[in-house]
Amino acid sequence: MDDKPDTHDEMTGVPALPETPHELPLDRGHVDALVDRVRAGETVDLLAAVLNAVDWSSFTTAEGEPLAEQARADLRHYYRQKWEDIGPLFLAELLSTEFMTEQRARGDVVFSERLLELGRTEPELWHEIRQFFRRKEMVTALLAAGHVPSANTVVSPPDEDDEEDLWE
Repeated sequence: MDDKPDTHDEMTGVPALPETPHELPLDRGHVDALVDRVRAGETVDLLAAVLNAVDWSSFTTAEGEPLAEQARADLRHYYRQKWEDIGPLFLAELLSTEFMTEQRARGDVVFSERLLELGRTEPELWHEIRQFFRRKEMVTALLAAGHVPSANTVVSPPDEDDEEDLWE
């Protein structure tokens, strides 16, 4: 058996930086406020919105001290550059997941007792479901990034009778 450390934490004693946007600690209150602003007609840069919603206080030095303001600014700049080519659909999926999680936490979205029991009694299965949807978000982003709109496609307006109220 190999005794070499398997993770960055084990090798250096310092937690690795998140590699993907869904690993960032987001402040759902910021996400909720963002959704309210977009509902009111504001347009946004979704990467900036994600970075604005990050709980930067959760990043610390190797000694566990809070990062200095310049270090936070450098980290924010690092992530902006690292993820500048991530499409808006992925970022919207990420933010909508956080929004729905906040809705759930507030009780605005209610899960059945049966679903809650699954999370309590089979956490591995619950984790598997979460991983499935994270992968789904990534595939959605890949497909959207690879999309080339056809000049010959005619889009007709939606039938107003078919629209759901997606804000409820």
